[in-house]
Amino acid sequence: MTDDQHLTKRQRKKLAKEEKLQETEKREKIKKLKSSLMWVIALSLAVFGGYKLIKWIYTPTVEVLSEPVEIAENDWVKGDRKNAKVTVIEYSDFQCPACEAYQPIVNRLAEEFSDSVRIVFRHFPLVSIHNNAFDAARAAEAAGKQNRFWEMHDKLFEDQDSWSEDNTPKDKFMNYASQLGLDLDRFEDDLSSKEIENKINLHIFQANQLGLNSTPTFIVNDKKIDNPQGYEALRSLIEQKLSE
Repeated sequence: MTDDQHLTKRQRKKLAKEEKLQETEKREKIKKLKSSLMWVIALSLAVFGGYKLIKWIYTPTVEVLSEPVEIAENDWVKGDRKNAKVTVIEYSDFQCPACEAYQPIVNRLAEEFSDSVRIVFRHFPLVSIHNNAFDAARAAEAAGKQNRFWEMHDKLFEDQDSWSEDNTPKDKFMNYASQLGLDLDRFEDDLSSKEIENKINLHIFQANQLGLNSTPTFIVNDKKIDNPQGYEALRSLIEQKLSE
């Protein structure tokens, strides 16, 4: 005879009810435990994801190229063209706000490492989103024909807000050329030069061959950096290359 057989009908009913309550409570606890576990997992993933995101934001994205990019005779170079140990190539777009923000950084690096680093400017106008970028590149190259490339380079970035949304940016470019004391007739002719157009298109082709899709992108010897993260990060990469 089992213990249940000694129970009255009322007691058995009460016991069954209690067992049901306990089973319900057990299921609720398991449910809460699962829910808590899911929150812990979600929180852990969020923290990990946030850490990875922050690390991505503040860490330069570096890709090692199979070989260094060669410097062309007609490239615009700051620093020691022939003997510099480190070459920094900047693929840039004059209408790009990020490129404008990097202008003083690049100038600072050029001054700081003038004896050991050569800084090379390459055109990469993102014409699909920057309507005036190609014409601005023309203006810089036209000024370069009169040995004032870097002056026009700086002027275009400094006044970017003025000409970038202008329907007729040529008028602004002519004004900058005048401020720089250029021969305006020659400058205007060079703006439509096929030679200049071909040079800019060659830079775009080279950028595409390298898999570039944003500006500014820097190449430090054999390392491509498309998420440079400011002066300190670039300076660190340069110093690393100088020490090798």
